[in-house]
Formats: sequence, C-alpha cells, structure tokens
Amino acid sequence: MTKVLTSTSKFSQLQKIRVGVVCGGTSAERNISIRSGRGVLKALVESGIQAERLDPATKTFWKKTENFDILFLVLHGNGGEDGSIQTILERRGIPFTGSGSKACRKSFNKLVTKRYLRKWGIPTPTYTALSQKDWKKRATLFPTPYFVKPLDGGSSQGVFPVEDFKKSAETIRKSLARHQRLLIEKRIYGRELTCGILAGRALPVVEVRPRRSFYDYKAKYTRGMTEYLVPAPIPRCAASKVMKLTEKVCGAMGLKDFARVDFMLDEQNKPYVLEVNSIPGMTELSLLPKAARAVGISYHEVCLTILAKSLTRFQGR
Repeated sequence: MTKVLTSTSKFSQLQKIRVGVVCGGTSAERNISIRSGRGVLKALVESGIQAERLDPATKTFWKKTENFDILFLVLHGNGGEDGSIQTILERRGIPFTGSGSKACRKSFNKLVTKRYLRKWGIPTPTYTALSQKDWKKRATLFPTPYFVKPLDGGSSQGVFPVEDFKKSAETIRKSLARHQRLLIEKRIYGRELTCGILAGRALPVVEVRPRRSFYDYKAKYTRGMTEYLVPAPIPRCAASKVMKLTEKVCGAMGLKDFARVDFMLDEQNKPYVLEVNSIPGMTELSLLPKAARAVGISYHEVCLTILAKSLTRFQGR
C-alpha cells in the first residue's frame, strides 16, 4: 500500500505502535464489520502504522492479541457492540478503542437505551416491549403506525413497519419466535437524521433520504438507494439541538472516542432519539466519516484521532 502523509504531525507517535484491527466476528453484521475493518486497516497502514487484521471468529484470535499494543475495534453487532469483547479485554488489561463494556451494554439493547433516555428526559418515540406471553394484547392496543424492532442488533436488520395490526400479526409472531422479545415504537413522520461524535465533539448532522419507505438494510447498503445530505438542510436551531442532544446522550452513557446517534425530526422540527451506535460503520462511505469530511477531517484523520484518543486514555491509567 502507498503511504500517505496526514495533514498534521500530532499523530507521528502512533507510528511506533502495533495495532490489531478487530473485525468480522460471528454476528449478522459480519460482512459490514469486515468492510469497516478493511477501510480502517488501509488508512492505518497508509499512515505508516504497523497494523494487522484480526477476526474473533478464528481460533487463534486471543493468542494473536498478545502481539499488539492496542486493538482498534470495528466489530459490529453481537460480540462487539454488546460489551462482551470489551469485558474480556478489560479483564486482561488489553487497550482498545471506543467505549467500555458498561457503556456498550447500555447502548446496544434498544429497550435499555429507551429507559435511560426517558430517565434523562431526552425525547424518544413512545414504545413498549413485546414478549411471547402477551404480545397480541400489547401490539393490538399500541396505536398504529409503528415500527417493530429486535431489541439488539443493527443495520436495520429485522425492522419492519406496521400500518394495520391484523395484516402484520403473522409477521410479528414469526419475528417473536426468532428474537423472543421485540420493541415496538411509534412511527414519527419527518426527516431522518444522524449525528456522530468524534473525540467527544458532535460532528455535523447528516440527513438520510432513502428511496424506499424507510431506511432499511437494503436502503443502507445498496448503492444509489439513499441520498445523504451533510450538513443536513434543516434550521440552524434544529441542527444545534440535535448536536447538543448527541453529546448529552453519549456523555451520559459513557461512550468514548466515537459513536453515532440516530434521530427523527418531526414536522415541528422536534428531534426524537431513535437509537445509539457505540461502534458505527467505519467504511470510507459510512455516515460518521461523511460528517467528518464536511468539516475538513479526512477518513485517515478520523481513524488516527480515534486511535490517539484511546491510547491517551489507557496510558493515563
């Protein structure tokens, strides 16, 4: 790979360390994680850093972690964003990028996240949880339209809208059989937004305009299916509120280095927090790097900033 020089010398000390880029895993988001890991690895190597890809799905993964000074985690979904790998790394004293195990657990489960948002007085769509015991009663009484979501996981996998309970009852039943518990959430009509943080500061707000009925898995990962506008063409006061809410949510949850919060902005320009991503997508075309690029931060600098911030935190311990 061709080496590139970053626009600042503040990252030069990173060229002395060895970095393991952790991606892949066994979750439903494995392929997206590999794409993120490929981008991060390329950026680090081109910046003159000794880096190598590591996959927790391999038998030699934990033995190989001993060869690195820090692990760059881009492991999406179960096993990565649920706090499980962070718990093991914390016990072993292995430095890693991003949020700790406790913060990841809070943000990964959508129902837990909702409870914290309500506790902190942060606006979020009305919701309830479904279990196999009483799902028909709860789903019938909850006013349509609404979204049905698995409690964990990302990339909008398993998410579907409900306009009429009777027409969707069988789909809900099958989803419950697979996931055991589900979240149903009032559908907010308006503009879909997302806002990332980098090193504790909110990046510009991105508006997401899918060419499908909502921002599902196909809209997210099929080229040309979604338009991304950054900075989002929304009133300045609304953008400022979304950015402040992003910093508040991430700060309260204890999320570190980088994260992303998804919103709906209703027709009165009131923002509602939908969910929180402790390890957002990190391909060069992902939303957080897009937002950083809008304020002059290159993809390489995003990766290096995350790495440098994490190293400083662990060295401080």
